[in-house]
Amino acid sequence: MEQLRVKGKTAAGMLLGLVFACLATTAILLILAFVMLKLQPGTGVMETSILVTYALSCLLGGWYCGRKTERRKFLWGALLGVLYFLLLFLISGMGDRAVQSGLLQSLTALVICAGGGMLGGMLAR
Repeated sequence: MEQLRVKGKTAAGMLLGLVFACLATTAILLILAFVMLKLQPGTGVMETSILVTYALSCLLGGWYCGRKTERRKFLWGALLGVLYFLLLFLISGMGDRAVQSGLLQSLTALVICAGGGMLGGMLAR
């Protein structure tokens, strides 16, 4: 019975961490859109800013998830980053029939999301 309670707590923490990461992404992207509208930077700056947004969102979500779990916080944070990436991949795939970004960009985003979530889980106490 205790194991079931721990698993439920971990699953709830993971789900809430994912929701927290998505809300953070929304807030950061709104601020970023306003800044980009005013400054009109180049494409490279915009792509880098979006990757930083993913990293920060996964870091915050991993931190929240790590706060809710007692053991292997870095692993749960990394899993949250991977789930976040899969959610992003599914949402971006809905807009186009063919996924526009290449394999290298997708792998880069996956590593950044998993690394950000892992770092957030490690920073949680």
